[in-house]
Amino acid sequence: SYTRTTPKELEDAIRAAESAGVRGLILDVRGNPGGLLQETVQIVDMLLDGGDIVTQVERDGSERTASARPGTITTLPIVVVQDGFSASGAELMAAALQENGRAVVVGEPSFGKGTVNHAVPLSNGGAVYVSIARWLTPARNQIEGRGVIPDIPVTLTLEDIEAGRDVAVIRAVEVLRGNR
Repeated sequence: SYTRTTPKELEDAIRAAESAGVRGLILDVRGNPGGLLQETVQIVDMLLDGGDIVTQVERDGSERTASARPGTITTLPIVVVQDGFSASGAELMAAALQENGRAVVVGEPSFGKGTVNHAVPLSNGGAVYVSIARWLTPARNQIEGRGVIPDIPVTLTLEDIEAGRDVAVIRAVEVLRGNR
């Protein structure tokens, strides 16, 4: 998930990989529930040289768009691997990289959770989560209820699982090797 420390941890891991001579990145967000919006935007900003990252549409119709500045890690090819459990910030990242032409998305359609929630505390210690805004991708696609559609659909089968084959990662490696 995307926490306060994720941008720095990811940047350090990518820098170490670059020093080791890697020629491409696979960002595997399968099962990733998302997390903090600001940190998600920081990660995408690091990987893009420009372009929109996300537009947040408020309940009253007003919009705020986060756009990328020149990034710090923009030369390595990227493949994002996702599944039906990739949600929220993971979807935002996949869509921003995909629609800005920075990454190929491999796997299954993502979960489709593109809303901003606000917790309202209750007197009994519980909380009610209220959706207060919606996210749109750089191409103004709605994530909610639709998800991010992969460029290359890959579905993991029971046979693959039993054989220990990760067909999505195998396909991602093929894409990085130029065999799209």
